[in-house]
Amino acid sequence: MVLKSSNVLIEDGIIKSISERDAAETHPEISTIDCRGKSVFPGFIDVHTHGGAGFDFGDEDERAYEALSEYYFSHGVTSVLATLAPLPHELLGPAVRRLAAYLKRQGSASNIVGIHLEGPYINRTMSGGNKKEYIEEPDLLEFRKVLDAGEGFIKLITVAPELDGIDDVISEALTAGVVVALGHSNADSRTATKAIELGASQVTHLFNAMPGLHHRKQGITSAMLLSDAIDAQIIADGIHVHPDFIRLAVKVKSPDRILLITDSMRASGLPDGVYDSAGNAVRVVGGISRMPDGTLAGSTLAFEKGVALVAGFNGVDLPELSRMASTNAARSIGTDYRAGSLEEGKEADIVVLDKDFKVSLTMKRGEVRFQGGVTELRNDGIMEL
Repeated sequence: MVLKSSNVLIEDGIIKSISERDAAETHPEISTIDCRGKSVFPGFIDVHTHGGAGFDFGDEDERAYEALSEYYFSHGVTSVLATLAPLPHELLGPAVRRLAAYLKRQGSASNIVGIHLEGPYINRTMSGGNKKEYIEEPDLLEFRKVLDAGEGFIKLITVAPELDGIDDVISEALTAGVVVALGHSNADSRTATKAIELGASQVTHLFNAMPGLHHRKQGITSAMLLSDAIDAQIIADGIHVHPDFIRLAVKVKSPDRILLITDSMRASGLPDGVYDSAGNAVRVVGGISRMPDGTLAGSTLAFEKGVALVAGFNGVDLPELSRMASTNAARSIGTDYRAGSLEEGKEADIVVLDKDFKVSLTMKRGEVRFQGGVTELRNDGIMEL
């Protein structure tokens, strides 16, 4: 549903009411944010991002997390899963422990809300921009140690379903409340379907780091498209996936099963050059990050630019766009009871966009965390749409 000429009343970080402007109560003692002429969306949710602004979630200096939090707020992202590229267990445990300690201290104030482990149990032949030497064989005992280090903050893990011993890891993750995504995989359709039956419910960056579609060969890609149980992450930069194939995924999966992601790395928001990404030296040219052999290595995508790309598709309306940018991700990781949509009783996580889909304002729990172009701002309170 699209509301026009409306007020959103926020109290103690929660959306108290949404009403037509003419019917809204007047609150002269409460500050007002004038958003007329702009679009108001639920805050964006990125479940797959490694970094930006020169920082990476694998950095050992925890000040990187603060810088990353502000970077994501500036792009309208109010919920982030800090994504760790594959690391050997001796490095993965400490990285997870650092993030968990930060998340415990920050509580609900941060937009970094959990951890996504992209590996280390993925297929080396489909490693993409990840360091092959850091990819590990499934090890249930070591994985349990990583879960313990995460203290409940690990929300998502990406695995390749064809690996020996991965079924035990999938079951352990699901028991711990961790969502399982399939990716960086060369699995056939039968193997992928078995993992879905075990409880896998996402695919990591559909079409990337997996075999392409072939009309005589069933594989993980076709299985992910056909399964109604799978939410599909899509890197909507027009580079990782051609816009026609994004349209195909939206049409086949429906807008209710697409999760827009960035898979951004530390060079996002910075000039072209050579950067570290997932333990590899990569070169960014024209905003495109590649390994020396030409393989794409993460992205430099800002979330709102992916939203703008999909907004240009014929037949995609604003409610569907909002679901792909926010609602579906919240449902997929189990936070839809408080985030992912603009509803009374939910947290006031809000992004305001101008007509060109540039971020004008970002709110987290009713607190302004980024201001780029609203016409009137006096603390927080009522938003006039």
